[in-house]
Amino acid sequence: MSFGKAILVALLFCSFCHAQKFRFTPLSESTILQREQNAPTNQHDREARIKVLFLQAGCANQLGEQQLEKLPGANVICRLSGSSDETIIVGATYTQLAPDNWTGASLLPSLFQTLVRRKRHHTFIFVAFDDSGGDLAGAQFFAAHMTAEDVERTEAMVNLDPLGFSPTKISSTSSDKKLVEAFISVVYALKGMASQVDVDKGIHVDSAPFASLHIPQITIHSLTQEAVADLQNGEKDPAEFRARHYYNSYRLLSGYLAYLDEVLKPRRSER
Repeated sequence: MSFGKAILVALLFCSFCHAQKFRFTPLSESTILQREQNAPTNQHDREARIKVLFLQAGCANQLGEQQLEKLPGANVICRLSGSSDETIIVGATYTQLAPDNWTGASLLPSLFQTLVRRKRHHTFIFVAFDDSGGDLAGAQFFAAHMTAEDVERTEAMVNLDPLGFSPTKISSTSSDKKLVEAFISVVYALKGMASQVDVDKGIHVDSAPFASLHIPQITIHSLTQEAVADLQNGEKDPAEFRARHYYNSYRLLSGYLAYLDEVLKPRRSER
């Protein structure tokens, strides 16, 4: 399969259906890596850079921000409207420096650009959270200001933690079982590489505020078990960034979001 061309994948005997197709058109590796490089070191510049990256990716008319109370920063939000109001939230922190979540946040504009090329059923909301205090302030503020209707129509929250430090990982213990099964199906279909390393014990993850609202959520990252243990002990040097791992994670995430758009059913219909 060529990375520069549209990819059509058929999943057979997946957990959601007997045969399911999903399409996505990956961006070039050079584009993905260029957006990750030279991360600003302060919160204000990172917020400005994220906005620029979203604009470069084509998110102009639906780009906005959510000013946090009692904090100088803001959540940067890009909305990709679908044919329905059923929503998938994709989020990552842009302010935490160690381990550097810029690797996840700077990927959001590229995921938007990948999905915008085709008509989608779901509405996607990409959120770069301002968690400058390391206390999930941005994610908590966003979740706290969701209306009851917002919560009801949100089918999933996909949280991106540091990426590119090793092959793709999922934190499956606290993640929604169906979302984990869907991710494994996509990994298999794309002949990718992924494994399980839980990061939610002793480490704050931005999916937590959404889990408290009973929104299905999943955390995807690249931290090894050793790196997680170091973080729990106060050491904050995950590993060396690897461009190959980073691009592979981008490709898996692109396919995953395209797949979720095809298979997720309204939670309202399941009640």
